[in-house]
Amino acid sequence: MKKIFILISLFVFSLIQADITVDYNSSMAPEIITTTEIDSIEYFNVFELNKAFKAAISDDLLDQRLNINIYGEQLIFLIDSSYLQYRSDYYNMTHEIIQQDGKYYLPARFLTVILPRIFDNRMSWKAGKLVATAPMDNSIKRIVLDPGHGGKDPGAIGYSRKHLEKEVVLELALKLKKKLEQQLDVIVLLSRDKDEFVSLQQRTKMANENNADLFISIHCNAHRNSKVNGIEVYYLSTAKTDEARAVEAMENQVVYEYEGGKEAVKKYDNLAFILADMAQNEHLEESYDLGANLQSSLVHNTEAYDRGVKQANFYVLRGAFMPSVLIECGFLSNKEEEKKLITNSYQAKLIDSIFKGIKDFKMKYDQMQ
Repeated sequence: MKKIFILISLFVFSLIQADITVDYNSSMAPEIITTTEIDSIEYFNVFELNKAFKAAISDDLLDQRLNINIYGEQLIFLIDSSYLQYRSDYYNMTHEIIQQDGKYYLPARFLTVILPRIFDNRMSWKAGKLVATAPMDNSIKRIVLDPGHGGKDPGAIGYSRKHLEKEVVLELALKLKKKLEQQLDVIVLLSRDKDEFVSLQQRTKMANENNADLFISIHCNAHRNSKVNGIEVYYLSTAKTDEARAVEAMENQVVYEYEGGKEAVKKYDNLAFILADMAQNEHLEESYDLGANLQSSLVHNTEAYDRGVKQANFYVLRGAFMPSVLIECGFLSNKEEEKKLITNSYQAKLIDSIFKGIKDFKMKYDQMQ
């Protein structure tokens, strides 16, 4: 019986812990990193780094790597190894990473010895504590909602010829702004809050100047075939399908018709915007994730036809240096969808769906920062 107990004790967590305190060189309250003994060695759950340093953590099972971003710097850990790479240097933590119950555990030596060595200008190990520069808070706090079209640009015209896209999407944006601010503790800005024309370039410029964390452009769709229906969400990239290219052309037409014709189009296609697109690439994966959250929530709650998450080169998304998407809430050119889009009950479903998609994305994004 004694031998069995000893054998098992090699693989279970000890109740004896020596937690590590992180003190910050600011008014920020200290954080406690909980440690636990595994095989007589002090370890801690890697996600404690998210709590203490807003670290972004991801694993790459194909390459057997664990990636951790701290202070904007990438650390690469070899799973089931004691080694990590930072830039061109390798560090040995002495004890290897442990995977248990779907979680990763790093040896406490990483906190007490390795991390202060890597970030010697930001932290140090003093008197049994880790004294560190406070991490930046990169959580989502500010959202720009962009009601499409406006003023001299009516957008899509309804099947009945009585309702305009610019009116429907402004109403949706105003209601969504109220719900987000009341229930999600964020600041919400509108690219327009009345029936006025705002150029596509001004919309993203406004988002950048206000340091927005998300940019969401709200639209209604149209098609020459009045039977076409459904909801779709776009993120910025080269359009992959004929349908996506058609929607892209329709939404970008505002530049040609209302912003100065061919010369205005050139502004959006010049070198500055190409370079801006390159800088924006870092947000494409996040934009896709946001789009997928929104599409799933919208389709589930409205029971609308699922047209999917798509890529297109919308001018209104170019130059927005944050995760950004364009939502097509339905087809005003479809008789039945037009009827729904103008009712309070269906608008409430759309608003609740978009709210949930944003909330779910924010919760996941904030945890990874």
